[in-house]
Amino acid sequence: MRDKVFFSLAALLTVIMVFLAIQPGIGRLPTGAVAGDGLNYSRIVIDGAYLNKIVPGPDSTAELSREKGAYFLTIESAADKVQADAELNPHFRIAADIELQFAGRRIRVTARVRPADTNGASQVEMNYSAGRLGNSGWQTLDLGEGVTEVSFEYSVPPLQGEQGVDYIAIRPAVAEGSRAIILESIVLERLP
Repeated sequence: MRDKVFFSLAALLTVIMVFLAIQPGIGRLPTGAVAGDGLNYSRIVIDGAYLNKIVPGPDSTAELSREKGAYFLTIESAADKVQADAELNPHFRIAADIELQFAGRRIRVTARVRPADTNGASQVEMNYSAGRLGNSGWQTLDLGEGVTEVSFEYSVPPLQGEQGVDYIAIRPAVAEGSRAIILESIVLERLP
């Protein structure tokens, strides 16, 4: 009789400990670098809750919201706060596995984006940065009134020495004042 009680309590305690260990991660939004799935690197999609992986930069704001089950990322920047470096603007850090797959290859970056309802930008700027090896420069792309797919292509430099840190930066084009965009997704495609 004692064994039944002991092993039942031990099993219950084990279940409680496992639950307590994983409980902090339940319902948390993903953060950190954008990584691939280890199998297919020809198309990397950043959407839904994964938009939370954005780093807003020191002088911009990025706010994830959810409406009718869909996630949207509002990015706002002011003209006097815009920085030249990709990592000082709203950006997604690219993990080492994707950096290796994209190095020395031509890629296409596509964003589904629209002007925000308040202070909406008429253009968006995007930049793929391969760290010290170079970057695409800021690509300025026109937006329509609704959701627009905008894209550019870039030949990522081959790796030299140790890996750098790659970023995909996105911000509203701001001539004066403050402007905002709403991002639905970014797709990174490795071209043949």
